[in-house]
Amino acid sequence: MNSAQRIWPEGDQFTKPVTLQTNTGPLEVEITYTVPPFEVVVEFWQNKNPEKSYPLFRQFLVDWDMQDKLTDNVLITFLMAYSGTSEAIFEAWATHMTHYIVANNQVYSQASAAIN
Repeated sequence: MNSAQRIWPEGDQFTKPVTLQTNTGPLEVEITYTVPPFEVVVEFWQNKNPEKSYPLFRQFLVDWDMQDKLTDNVLITFLMAYSGTSEAIFEAWATHMTHYIVANNQVYSQASAAIN
């Protein structure tokens, strides 16, 4: 992570544990995420086109501890085989970003009051 405080930490990476529900039970996976440009997040949120869903979703993921390199074939297989996988993966990203934004909002709100 970048040590400088930024409102939107584009390009920062972080790793979070995610529990994926499989046919044989829960599977704990360490996923490395990235923060894409804010415009990508908005487009992902507003997207209604199924053909654009995966390419947008993939921009949030760097790697995971299931294989040497996160390949599209393996990720797509998980997404198709186990319902709720994409939601669980994105939930961890969203939770991290919510905490980041709340913490930085306090820093920036104090700075703007000092300027006034």
